[in-house]
Amino acid sequence: MTIPEQFTANAVAAASEGVATPYRDFVTCGEPYRSLVRNNPWMRPPSTKEALVWGEGCYYDTTVARKHPQWKGKDLPAPTKDLHRLRSDFHLWGYCLIEDATSADQTERLRERVTQQAAAERALGIAYLMEAQQHVWALVNKGEVFVRCMTHEPDAVQAGPLIEQLLDEALGPGWHHLSFISNVSYPGCHPQGMHQDQALAAPYHFLEAPILVNTVYILQDVDEVNGGTLIVPGSHRLYCEGRGTFGELPRPVNLEAPAGTIMLMDGRVLHGGAVNRSDNLRYILTNSVVRPFIRQQESFHLTIRPDILKSASDKFLWRCGFQATASRSMVEGFGYFGNGALGNTDGSIVHARIAMDEGSYAWVGELSPEAIDGYPPEDRLTLAQLQERHETRRSHARELMRGITAR
Repeated sequence: MTIPEQFTANAVAAASEGVATPYRDFVTCGEPYRSLVRNNPWMRPPSTKEALVWGEGCYYDTTVARKHPQWKGKDLPAPTKDLHRLRSDFHLWGYCLIEDATSADQTERLRERVTQQAAAERALGIAYLMEAQQHVWALVNKGEVFVRCMTHEPDAVQAGPLIEQLLDEALGPGWHHLSFISNVSYPGCHPQGMHQDQALAAPYHFLEAPILVNTVYILQDVDEVNGGTLIVPGSHRLYCEGRGTFGELPRPVNLEAPAGTIMLMDGRVLHGGAVNRSDNLRYILTNSVVRPFIRQQESFHLTIRPDILKSASDKFLWRCGFQATASRSMVEGFGYFGNGALGNTDGSIVHARIAMDEGSYAWVGELSPEAIDGYPPEDRLTLAQLQERHETRRSHARELMRGITAR
């Protein structure tokens, strides 16, 4: 076969050299971080090989809001149980603080479990330890208490119904989990660069509402000493006013909050891990949730242990992305009739994953009408089993198939 010259790699490269392509400037613009550092050079993160500098106005050299010359006296979010105030804080400042969101017993149970897990992963040499912090990934597999947090069960997180309400209001009721991890800051750690978690979709602009919200479990009192999260209050609004870029910004503050607080944070807010200047480890949990068209950071379809899946609730499966629709997450086409709703049988792809775990999944391969005599019978094809057992529109599809005779 002769390939036309215009389709060869050399010809394509030559025809593309020096060309002003329509979208190049946008997709390579580096926003919002290019404007962030250009207009706020003190925001430039230090190299991991550099010693940290204090007293020169670097972004990590800050304090809590009530002590900060730029922020003290401002009506910034404070821990509260008042839903109206929480809703207002989240909209105005980009974050809110839910007071006593986990009880003392719940907080201690979460902290003890993650402390043990983080220490064991370091001992095994499998810990994800960076200059800024240790990440404990896949909490979904590392304690029943974490599974129950992911469905906001009140016996695990007593403010669960309130959290669900605020997440539904910000993202719509069909959101799912992006990831659920622990961020462990150790003494003398470097700061993270200031960032938006929603920048996973950058440089595309989402100015009307967030597509990501962080749910941050504060497991011990945090402040400017032990590395309370750096945050620029209201930076989501400044990002929107800049149409996806940043101008000159106010200074960050360290989060100050007691153990048991949960912070909800708009994914467009600038924040980062702070320097831990104490002698102890600082633990938080970060559960990021997103609109369902966003690709998940943790691939829950592959990550979750088989035993957890087999006993999972419909709500847990829904929140972890096991509900397919015609636009996402189908398995061999199964899920096309799904509507993405909790418990919807047409899109419940967990059945496919369980069959794969058990080694019984039979895929549909290359076919032709002449070659199907020796092919596994219909009742052995897993797709056929899924269709027959779970698709509510299967009988109508069979009627249509019988009526098509053309080749």
